[in-house]
Amino acid sequence: MLSDDELEAIRRRKMELLMERAKKAKEPKPEVREPLSKGYPIQLNDGNFWQTIQQTKVALVDFYGEWCQPCKMLAPIIQELAEEFKGKAVIAKIDIDRNPRVTGQFGVQSVPMVIVFKDGKPAGQLPGLRPYNQYDSVISQLL
Repeated sequence: MLSDDELEAIRRRKMELLMERAKKAKEPKPEVREPLSKGYPIQLNDGNFWQTIQQTKVALVDFYGEWCQPCKMLAPIIQELAEEFKGKAVIAKIDIDRNPRVTGQFGVQSVPMVIVFKDGKPAGQLPGLRPYNQYDSVISQLL
């Protein structure tokens, strides 16, 4: 079993790798008008992901699969976050099966996987299903 320090080192290396992948990514830039949450999660895709993320101070993105039961359980939490952070942060979802390019850039291999962005860069990952207050806390700290 790995120690807490070893796990933290692995997480840190993973985040550095994800940030490098994100820097190398070249996405088409379709027009996105107002990315801030309007009280419901924004649906992202391979075409609008980076444009949306780069236009926001803080974004929480739920990587999900339609077939995933824990993802279905997370959906109401994501909805509630979108309502709470309306006008303050982007709360978004992206289907991993329909958007392999972005999913691959972040190495998402299991869902649900929530990645939080600050100023267009990955700021943290929250894998698996977690309670509402953990997501709320992370967003609040970044705002």
